[in-house]
Amino acid sequence: MAEAALKICRSEKITSVQIFCGKGNNAGDGYVAAAELKKAGIPEIDVFAFAKKEEIRGDAEYHYRSMCKTGVNPVHISDISMLEPLLKAHSCWIDAIFGIGLNRPVQGSLRDAMNLIRDLHQDQPVLAVDIPSGIHGTNGRLLGPALKAQTTVCMGFYKSGNFLQDGKAYCGDLQGVDLDYPVASFEHAIPSIILCDHEEIIKRLRPVAVTGHKYTMGQVLCVGGSAAMPGAVTLASQAALTCGAGMLRAFVPGKVKNILLHHLLEAVVDIAHDESILIERDLPQLRKLMREKSRVLLAGPGFGRAPESGRLLRAVAEECTLPLVLDADALFHLQPQHIKKIRGPRVITPHAGEFARLLRKDADEVLNAPLEYATEFAVENECILHLKGSTSLTALPSGDVHLHAGGTPGMATAGSGDVLAGMIAAFIAQGHSAEDATLIAAYYHGKAGQAAAETLGNRSTTASALIEYLPFVLKKDEILV
Repeated sequence: MAEAALKICRSEKITSVQIFCGKGNNAGDGYVAAAELKKAGIPEIDVFAFAKKEEIRGDAEYHYRSMCKTGVNPVHISDISMLEPLLKAHSCWIDAIFGIGLNRPVQGSLRDAMNLIRDLHQDQPVLAVDIPSGIHGTNGRLLGPALKAQTTVCMGFYKSGNFLQDGKAYCGDLQGVDLDYPVASFEHAIPSIILCDHEEIIKRLRPVAVTGHKYTMGQVLCVGGSAAMPGAVTLASQAALTCGAGMLRAFVPGKVKNILLHHLLEAVVDIAHDESILIERDLPQLRKLMREKSRVLLAGPGFGRAPESGRLLRAVAEECTLPLVLDADALFHLQPQHIKKIRGPRVITPHAGEFARLLRKDADEVLNAPLEYATEFAVENECILHLKGSTSLTALPSGDVHLHAGGTPGMATAGSGDVLAGMIAAFIAQGHSAEDATLIAAYYHGKAGQAAAETLGNRSTTASALIEYLPFVLKKDEILV
């Protein structure tokens, strides 16, 4: 923390550091930083302790005493009126009030103090210890009047709350600090939460074979569409071909065919019995298509919620032995017991509302514990669950969870999920495992969103724009063998 503060002070010609401390271990980090800054020669160091001296115990008390020995004398704030006249405009602020242990809304005098600090904040650069005070360390939700950090210094490991929900908006630049934990300690991390970065993806991405042809690159069978929603299955199909599937075979109602082919000349389209929706009578046709060269079945985009369509989907899920990607309305028609009975690898891609329906819970309840619910569901139902959000996460049957920190707000647009589903199916078709395909697709989905937003801006990024930018982000990592 002291090193990060010194870097800011030197670059911005600041001679004052003000540190806000609670009474727990996070405050102890603040006391250590104060002592180190004093040794480094910072002339003005103010420590504001929002606790009585006798309330500071354990490691925090030890470092409090060590700090005092360096000549830094803290001010114990018993009333917030004391604080306002002491705040300096041209100063570096260190937030060490609450750490990752905060699990309930901030109340009382500390809430008042945090409100004051937030409201009086001007241009002071802010450093947070592990996570900005007021953000839940695990789910990233806002529990108090948090101060947005310019940089958050994470001790030992990043915390999931740095990436999820409000945490993503409040943490600023993340700086991880290696504390040299023993290797054995990693064995006790349950579940294992992994940041899905470029290094992780490159290990999983298969090269493109020089001798490949359309069948070795794999056929995706995309089942979906309805007269009311022809665009979703079209976007999914476009994304699948753009990500390298050798062939795209779509099974759609009659009214969807011409729209799909208008946008995608390369698709092979089979027409269902009904002009507007898919129905149970389509099962024999689908059964035949599943046996004919298809490597993966994607079901759900634009599917609709007609009961007849649901009966078809449940019958397909029961019979299908291909890897199965289930998105959008496919998740409306299925219950966990249907998903668990699927014989092949299965990937489901709900957003929080769809996942809450599967769990028969309120969406807010799911957002309070997304990691726990996603992990439990993936393990119990032996499926890959990709929970979409501002930071998406992929829970695996093994109990591991991968966080996807990429992407932009512009991706919060209709059709973005259909693009992702098509991408997952394409990477499975090319021979990746369902697990690898999901992680790879999620990574490049985020990269395409970033590339689109850089050129178009977040407001103007559409699902179609994601597909347009996919070739550019994929080409950077392409290897031929």
